[in-house]
Amino acid sequence: MEAIYKKEDYQSSYYYEGTNVLKNKLDIKNKESLEIIDKIISTDRISKLKENPIKGKFDVNHLMKIHKFIFSDIYPFAGKFRNEEINLDGEFAPNRHLGEATHELLNSLNKERCLKGLDVDKTSERLAYYMSELNFAHPFMEGNGKAQREFIRTLAIKNGYKLEWDKVDSDKLLDATITATREYDTDKLSQLIKDCIVNKEPDKSISKILNKEIEYER
Repeated sequence: MEAIYKKEDYQSSYYYEGTNVLKNKLDIKNKESLEIIDKIISTDRISKLKENPIKGKFDVNHLMKIHKFIFSDIYPFAGKFRNEEINLDGEFAPNRHLGEATHELLNSLNKERCLKGLDVDKTSERLAYYMSELNFAHPFMEGNGKAQREFIRTLAIKNGYKLEWDKVDSDKLLDATITATREYDTDKLSQLIKDCIVNKEPDKSISKILNKEIEYER
């Protein structure tokens, strides 16, 4: 569910020379093998976050910590914003504006008090907005989708909502995310997010999980 652009069309210093394989800590130089290992390791990491999500201020550092935890055993750039372009057709934010734009986006989230006090409909709408904007930013060279979804899931938890992504079809979620990013239409994504929210009324006991002090630095 990660790629909505063609990495094969773009060669950069992030890839092994002459290949479309991202440089990785395991020195795997076969694309299919790397994808399999990536899925195994990142799925395991995300499963650990279900019970112990990463606590943070929902700012750039928080997003980076989430990405680092998920991918630190795979990629040397885990938790670091990309410093090269990842597409040629304007699908995602250009590198020169990436840091500033992402900071501004998450500053806006904090000005909204991280969506505190909203009902499930409005929460779903705003989560969809921030998810689509993070997708446009695409700040990491790989693993943006997984980091975005965990960031949004944790934001839902903060507001007393339990969000389970596996309640909707992953292809439908991808399509809705693409539509939101390309067409600035978050209606489908908002509805899918609402469908993923288990409790339609906020529950303070859910947000208490973020009070746990878990050390995730690696």
